[in-house]
Amino acid sequence: MMHPGKYAEYAVEHLQEFRDELRDEASRALTGWAGKASGLLLVLSSIITYTTLSSAGNPDATYTLYTYAPAIVLVLLYPSASLLVSTLEKYAPQIVDLASLAVLLGFCMTLYFTFPADITSRAAMELDLSGQLNFVLLMSTAFSFHARFRTTVIRNILFTLAGVTLLYVINPGYLLDNQIQVLQGLAAGIIFSWIFFQRILTRFYYKSTDADTRQHLYNQLSKLVYPHQLSMIKAGDELEDTMPVDKERAIINVFDIQNSSSIKHEQTKSFLLDVFRAFSQICMMGYRHNPLQSRAFRLKETGDGFISAIGYPFMTPGNESLANHSVATALMMFRAFNTEVKRFQYGHPIKGAMGLAFNTVQGTFQSSGIKSYDLFGDALVQAYRYEEIRKHPGIERIIRETALQQGLEHYNILIVQEVIYNSLDERYQTLFSEIDLRAIGFRIRQDADARFVYFHVME
Repeated sequence: MMHPGKYAEYAVEHLQEFRDELRDEASRALTGWAGKASGLLLVLSSIITYTTLSSAGNPDATYTLYTYAPAIVLVLLYPSASLLVSTLEKYAPQIVDLASLAVLLGFCMTLYFTFPADITSRAAMELDLSGQLNFVLLMSTAFSFHARFRTTVIRNILFTLAGVTLLYVINPGYLLDNQIQVLQGLAAGIIFSWIFFQRILTRFYYKSTDADTRQHLYNQLSKLVYPHQLSMIKAGDELEDTMPVDKERAIINVFDIQNSSSIKHEQTKSFLLDVFRAFSQICMMGYRHNPLQSRAFRLKETGDGFISAIGYPFMTPGNESLANHSVATALMMFRAFNTEVKRFQYGHPIKGAMGLAFNTVQGTFQSSGIKSYDLFGDALVQAYRYEEIRKHPGIERIIRETALQQGLEHYNILIVQEVIYNSLDERYQTLFSEIDLRAIGFRIRQDADARFVYFHVME
């Protein structure tokens, strides 16, 4: 359904953008087929007029070859001139007006050179030119690229007055005989220019609002996928091709807040969101595409937990080993967590725990419904288990005793798999304490070959 009033209001609210759109439309009209066709039509009209007057013995017939020359030069030379002088494009609406006025004045000059012919041929020629008067006036006033329609109406009236003045000077009798043609040409020009203006107005509205809608959708989609995915989708790739789905080996980091159910505060949800936002920012450090890499990959948030992957699907930046990188990232997350806990200003200590496990992992997109990206594999199962083993009585006792020896009554816990510990540099290995699982009679079902587990406690 058409809503001219709404379109006009939108154009007024976005006046500069509308002016830019009109400027571009005018430039396209001058450089496109419309401008070329108009120029060739004027050339053809000049040749036909010359031929007709010349055959009638008009001594001024040669001059009619040049009456439309200014308009022809403006229209046909504009494309080349705009390439040489790029700033010329911003004057395209004014050049269209100038070319239209030049056409009208060229027609008047054609009349001027026509009237000296003998009375018989002149009568026939005047009859032909009477029909042209209406058409030329219409075409000179029908197309305008001004942001306000009243400007177009004023322009059309001024063009008509200029034409009428010249016609009166050239031949008052001819003007009197064709006053109806003048009025019809002016009225038709205003009607056509209104239709033309509404077409541009409507197209501008839908083009702009569609662009706004696309931008809004783009902004919302950017909350669901990574920037490189947006770029690939925009380039025509399928969503399923934007993330790795091969089977690889990676370190999974599972974070959980200890005794989170005991936190009683009206801003608990906001606190957790702040923590996970800080973790996400850490994960995105060093993010880039080609090659696809970042400090970690944020996998998901689970109530009071946060899961990330290191080494897949994003490569880790730098030359540090995967184990070193994972522990460094975990320590960075704990520092961010402590910062958010301080800001939360809760009356009791809030501490977290992390479990790190290295094993196979694979990416996948859900087969139906909303196709979100996910990871599965042994590494996730084991990381969950390593974060939870702190609750085993034997392991909990050892961790607590170690923390007390360090003067810590409340503490954050980082637990890593044996394969990760063995891959660490000495600077990181010295942070960890060892637990012999056989000595306490504990076996990790999800990692049956594990002999030792290593933990680090910190404020």
